[in-house]
Parts: sequence; structure tokens; C-alpha cells
Amino acid sequence: MADDIRVSIAIMHHPARAAIVGDLVRACAPLAARVVPDPEPDGIRSPLRTAKRAWAAVGEDATHHLVLQDDAETCTGFAGQLLRAVAERPAHAVALYSDWNSPQNSYLIRRAAAVGAAWAPLSPADWAPAVGFLLPAGAARELAAFLAPIPDEVVDDDEMMALFCRERGIPMVATVPHLVEKRRVPTLTGHHAPYHATVFAGGRPPGPGHWARHPRTDAALAAGFHGRGPREFVVEIRDSLCFLRLTRPGTGEPPGHEFGWYWHDWCALVGADPSQVIDEAREHAAGLPGRLADEVWAAGFLLGHDVAGIGPDGGSDWLRGALATWVESGLRPADLAALGTGGRDVLVDVCVTAVARGRARAEAERRLPHGRVAVG
Repeated sequence: MADDIRVSIAIMHHPARAAIVGDLVRACAPLAARVVPDPEPDGIRSPLRTAKRAWAAVGEDATHHLVLQDDAETCTGFAGQLLRAVAERPAHAVALYSDWNSPQNSYLIRRAAAVGAAWAPLSPADWAPAVGFLLPAGAARELAAFLAPIPDEVVDDDEMMALFCRERGIPMVATVPHLVEKRRVPTLTGHHAPYHATVFAGGRPPGPGHWARHPRTDAALAAGFHGRGPREFVVEIRDSLCFLRLTRPGTGEPPGHEFGWYWHDWCALVGADPSQVIDEAREHAAGLPGRLADEVWAAGFLLGHDVAGIGPDGGSDWLRGALATWVESGLRPADLAALGTGGRDVLVDVCVTAVARGRARAEAERRLPHGRVAVG
């Protein structure tokens, strides 16, 4: 129960953000947040240096420990949402944020949103979403000890956190929607690409029963990614094109590699007929630039096809938001500018429809006798 959960909070802080850290402390109330400053703010930029101290700052009577970065923004009713969520996943590593185009996790969160799940099982190979990350108190202390001897020059705390969870067998999940977003402030690490949540709760947090566990859906989502072996894949939109990223588990291939397989050439590998995808795009995506509509339609269709048979039909209230960030992060800036706000909204609508059609198509085909093809 939420009443049994006691969360201590540490905020990793650099003095360049002194003007905003107070807002974050107040947003955590009534939970008390401790500000943990960078001990060498004029040294090399190293989130790891401050993360070591933030993970060591576990409250004496805490059951769980949350580390936030100082450019985090919380949703409305943050403390209550956090306690209710953690009560449902007390033994997990819980990510309150995941980046909108992370190599694997962003797709896994969109899969969860597509079936109405409140929890997304995260990839053990992708980076841990360090903007807002929670561990059971004992595991947090172990993580602090694990990080302590690693040279600050390694810089990236998120990769080391993922390594720790893999080695300790701690499953990572993300809240859907996310309880944390990145504020639009200048980067301190040199990564100048925009960072945003895959789907942020913002000012409309979910209702009281949202975080309840649904074991069958949880298991199906996990098996649909972790159990595929060499055919494990994610769908991505990048440079205004749809790709399949074959994750090749067990090979040691970096999760952030830039290689992808164009969807039309490879979607038969994941059980989808490319001609069906295009035919349905022509029916439902008329009136938008054909190339963009085809690519966004293909991504949505393949997502829906992927989650067929998992959870209730129709997805969640958060699906459209998750698809909107897919479009926003995946299209070239010139294409986004040409579409304008209205065009983007219509393109997101196309993607929502594509998810439903892909799911319906796959489920219809599964009901047919072996060897027959669904029509219509």
C-alpha cells in the first residue's frame, strides 16, 4: 500500500541551474527533496560524479530512493502519483521518464500505451532513464557502492545504472504516462539534441486505480520483446522514414547504433505484408504528403501489428501523446515546418488510426485457418 512506501529524494544539482532547482524541490512536496550539488562544478562535465553522491543520499528510514536531475519537471500531483505507483512495483527499478527517441525504450513505452498498460518493461540493454529513476533503498545503496570506484571521466551515469540493474537482475519498468519531463533549459553535457519525455502526464495525471498491476498484460509485453530471440525488434521513425531496428540480443551490439532496416523491405520478417500496409495507407491517409503519410502510417501499423492480442482494444488515454512525440522526434525539421501545427496533428491522427488497423489486421489473420489470408 502507498502508506507503507517512504521515498527519499535526491536532486543532482549544478550551480548553473540555481535559478530552477528550488522549483523542483517545491514540486516534490510534501516529500522532502535533498539537493546534492556537483562537488566539482568547474571540472569536466560528468553526471556520474554527482550521481555517485545522489545515490548515496538514501534516507535513513526510506523504503525507496529517487534520484532526479535538476532540469526535471514534475506532473501535477507528483508525490501522490509517485507513492501509488511505487506501491505497485516495490521491488522494481522504476523510471519516471524515458526519452522520446531512445533506441529501444521509447518503442517499448509506445507498445505499452497501445494496449492501455500503465507499466512498460524496459530493455536491459538500453540506457537507464536517469532523469528520474527510483530503486528500493537497499538497491540504491548498492548502486552507490557500485558507482563509487568508477572514474568520473566515464561521465555517463545512465549506462552504469543499466549495467548495475542487469548484473543484479533488477527489472526496470517505466510509468505510462511519465511523471517527469525535461525542462527546456540549456544542456550542460554537450548533448544538444532536444530531449523530451515519450509521454508525459503533465497537468492531467491518471486516476487512482491507474497503477494497478495486470500480470497477464505485463507478461505479454515482456515476452513480446525479451522472448523473441534473433527476431527481437523495435519500430522507429527517423529522418522522416520508418525503420525496423533488429536489436540482436546477446550479440553485444550497442543499443544506440545508427543502422536500421527499411520497413518495406523487412516487415515480412515480423509477420506483416508490405502491400497490405501500403493499401491501407492509401485508404486512410489521403490528403497528406504521400511520403510522410506512408512512413508514419507504416510505423503505426507495425506497432499495432506487434501488440495484437495483448491487453484490451483501443489503447490508453496516453496513446495519442506517445504517438505525437514519435512524429515530432522522428520527422526532419524541414518536414515538420512544412506541415505546420495543423498538419502535424492530422499526421498523428493518421498514426493513431494505423495502430488500430495494424492490430485489427493481425488479429483477424490469427483467427483464420492456417494458410489463408484475411480480406478487407
